[in-house]
Amino acid sequence: MVQDVVNLADKADTIMSTAGDMVYFTDKRTRLAISDNDKVLQIKSQIPSWETASSGLESPLTADLIYNDSIKAIFGTGSDSYIMHDGSNMYLETATGRLVYNTNATFASGKCLGLNSATVTIASGAITGSANVMNVNTESSASTDDLEVADFTGADVTGAYFGMTAGNSSRTVVIKANGTPNPKFLMPADFSLDNGSDFAFFCAVSGLTHNYGIAYSDNAS
Repeated sequence: MVQDVVNLADKADTIMSTAGDMVYFTDKRTRLAISDNDKVLQIKSQIPSWETASSGLESPLTADLIYNDSIKAIFGTGSDSYIMHDGSNMYLETATGRLVYNTNATFASGKCLGLNSATVTIASGAITGSANVMNVNTESSASTDDLEVADFTGADVTGAYFGMTAGNSSRTVVIKANGTPNPKFLMPADFSLDNGSDFAFFCAVSGLTHNYGIAYSDNAS
């Protein structure tokens, strides 16, 4: 049993009683509130400054919880995701798994801008999609090459709207219309990417094995 404490003015300490209670004191003894999972539920004033902020935390929170710039709010046992603001931009990163929306999402500003591109080289007439804009190069730096397949069936890219540009203006990538392999391009005719400003736009409908042509822009100078 913890003995009475006397003459504790200007002193601070934390002790454990024989009953397992965590007790802190300055000029008096106070028991910390512990939840069923052994977590401290409340931290109030009179906690020494080296132990915690004087304002403390409560569950549920009744005031704003402020994070300074570049301080992360981390979620998950293995630091699976975090939210952070660096003073200029807001970051939401999922290190494990994917970010899943279980309801509708609305862009309050009325804007949606995605800057996501990747460079890829044709391999046996095919590429694998990994971004909204694919900069496509010919296989083995050939002067011209046919592209019959763009595979956007992966778990993270299926259903994407994507565009393709020429990876090198001195070479020609010919997008083949209605070929045999899947996921093929459904479009009215072949289209050549032979200039860095050329652009072809498709939709890889989720669950289907075709890329549906939407628009084509021949901007050769």
